[in-house]
Amino acid sequence: MRRYMAFTILCAVCLSLWGCMQKTYTAAPPEGVEPTPLASAYRFEDLPVPATMSLVRTESYIFEAGTLRAAIMVYQGKDDPSELVKYYRDNMPQHEWKLVSVFEHQEANLTFRKPGWRCSIGIARRAMQPTRLVILIGPEGEKA
Repeated sequence: MRRYMAFTILCAVCLSLWGCMQKTYTAAPPEGVEPTPLASAYRFEDLPVPATMSLVRTESYIFEAGTLRAAIMVYQGKDDPSELVKYYRDNMPQHEWKLVSVFEHQEANLTFRKPGWRCSIGIARRAMQPTRLVILIGPEGEKA
């Protein structure tokens, strides 16, 4: 009982300190340079994302070097995971993506492919948390 009480107090202190943390902001872009809108910067034209899912910017990354482009995009929302699986099964072929594999249990993982590209989509929901959608997209490696 004593350990439980100590753990509860520790969690309460950590949560209260977390709420008091200072926010960090990036500097403004150089004068004369228009910033790229973040929403469009995290979009691939041929990769549909339900409008109900919100981008988690702190966990999402895009890498660009010349013609090479790859991304890890993390979204969250209240969508039912099985509905998201159906959404991607229905919508990805409209953008010329071919379904390669699907693994569904408590979480779902879908893999799609199109010439030169591979996309992996992970969908999960934990108790008392929003549905999490993780999209990894990038060029397909050369076959050995």
